[in-house]
Amino acid sequence: MASSFARLTGLGAILLALPVGWRAPVTTRYRLDQTLTQVIDGTAMGKGKQSLSFTTSVFLTVTLSDSVGGRSMRVVIDSIHADSSAPIPPAVFDSARGAEYRGFITKAGRPSRLRPVSTTRAAVQIQGLLVDFFPWVRAGIKVGEKWTDTSATTTGEGADSVTVQRITMYRAAANERRNARKAIRVTTDYTSNVSGTQPTENGPANLQGSGTGKGAYFVSPEGVYLGGDWQLESALKVSGSFVKEPLPITISQTTKVSTLR
Repeated sequence: MASSFARLTGLGAILLALPVGWRAPVTTRYRLDQTLTQVIDGTAMGKGKQSLSFTTSVFLTVTLSDSVGGRSMRVVIDSIHADSSAPIPPAVFDSARGAEYRGFITKAGRPSRLRPVSTTRAAVQIQGLLVDFFPWVRAGIKVGEKWTDTSATTTGEGADSVTVQRITMYRAAANERRNARKAIRVTTDYTSNVSGTQPTENGPANLQGSGTGKGAYFVSPEGVYLGGDWQLESALKVSGSFVKEPLPITISQTTKVSTLR
């Protein structure tokens, strides 16, 4: 009876064509909260210290599908909000709703950079908020495992772009529970070098500096990312024709990712 049904519906040919180990696409919704504080020491320009701090909350849907060599990743922005201090206009956040990004996760669990499907201004402007969103995740991680990753990520384009070269050390630290699910807690420690350019009202600015960070995230035994949190501290210097000597900038960033039901 089952074989007759398969022949009639064509399912027999489909099932025979599926590779061993094939899994149905997995869709998970996340909330991404970030707080960024930036302090510019303008003493050399006679302006003292200038501080900016703002928080953003992004709700997004991630779909992972089996592909050759790993899993393809599709990320869609469901909504995004920011407090009144954010330097990006609310209209940009509103127009970013529905923006889609694509990436890839290797069999080893290493995620690629997310790239916008559409190069609309809104999609490109908020791309930087997603840089650290999805960490190294794979099924079957065992407590005590350690590994290291080196990456280089560029956000923005042309004269408005920043490249971060990062070395991250991972350690599967403990078995825990996350949202009532079994999970492995993976800790991270990383160092980074930052370089880039950004336009300002006084002319192009060059950025150079370094950073350190740490955090932890959770992975289910099946390899589902269950969220986490981490912190980043960067010490930069800005130079350009508008200053006699480089201006020090410190940036503090905290990120929290939660799964949604």
